[in-house]
Amino acid sequence: MIKYFFILMSFIVLLPGSVSAELIDRIVAVVNNDVITLSELYEESEPTFDKIRETVPADQVNTALHKARKDILNGLIDRMLVAQKAEDSGLSVNDEDVDAAIDRIISQNNTTPQGFRRELAKMGLSEELYRKKIKSQILQSKLINYEIRSKIVITDEKVRKYYQESFGRETGADGYHLLQIGCCWGGKGRSESKIDAEKRAEQLRAMILEGESFKEIAKAYSDLSSAADGGDIGVFKKNELAQYMRDAIEGLRPGLVSQIFATPSCFQFVKVLSSREGNVVEQAPFDSVKEEIRNLLYQQELRENFDKWLRQLRGQAYIQEML
Repeated sequence: MIKYFFILMSFIVLLPGSVSAELIDRIVAVVNNDVITLSELYEESEPTFDKIRETVPADQVNTALHKARKDILNGLIDRMLVAQKAEDSGLSVNDEDVDAAIDRIISQNNTTPQGFRRELAKMGLSEELYRKKIKSQILQSKLINYEIRSKIVITDEKVRKYYQESFGRETGADGYHLLQIGCCWGGKGRSESKIDAEKRAEQLRAMILEGESFKEIAKAYSDLSSAADGGDIGVFKKNELAQYMRDAIEGLRPGLVSQIFATPSCFQFVKVLSSREGNVVEQAPFDSVKEEIRNLLYQQELRENFDKWLRQLRGQAYIQEML
């Protein structure tokens, strides 16, 4: 599956007050035979230190920081448990694996090594820390393949059941149930230029046409606010849509993906899940969406199984937090 340029970690600040440059290190957690130090915890939180203080209301800062501190530590504990399990299983990741992953990330985001480093700087990440996170993700992916992926089976019956009960069934009134993806530029997205944004949109559309889940791609790559919902913007009547959106869905049957169209700051494309006019409801044909549904169900089951597996791993481990 796709590797995201913006890594899936959540970084929040460590302590309510600023941290001294002369930080006295100490152990903040023991995980089996390994330890997590205060400096490691601070390194995780540092990239978003200023952002939290800028975005959280002043009267909520302390509460947010105290909650976030535990969340960050839990993330580090989980990462360490995965690394320990991988080592026990004889799995490892070398520098060449990390280099290849970063090269793919640079290529998938239509950028250059220099542009990649500029993006890291914007996020407050050093290249060394980023490489650590990539290495951890590769190791986790290998472990998931070893422990979980091979055990997941999505039957045709599951796919058909989801299609009949859930897929594109939200059109309760006249209109179109739409999904959207947008690749923006000029500070509103991940692309440095209009040309780069268009190339990204073309790549994402091609991936979807090859069978990738529209919703999974939207969650990972779309620059629009609808990304959090897998690109799902709900049901709209045609006259409620902007002209460029109306033009895009003109003659587009449910299950199909539109051509790419330009807006003032993004390149977008959409997919029609279903449409309704009066008593006539047209849904995307099963054959046109079955592989997308299979992929969606697979990702859902993978996340659920991984969370369950991680809870079991925690239950078998010796963990002591000392914040």
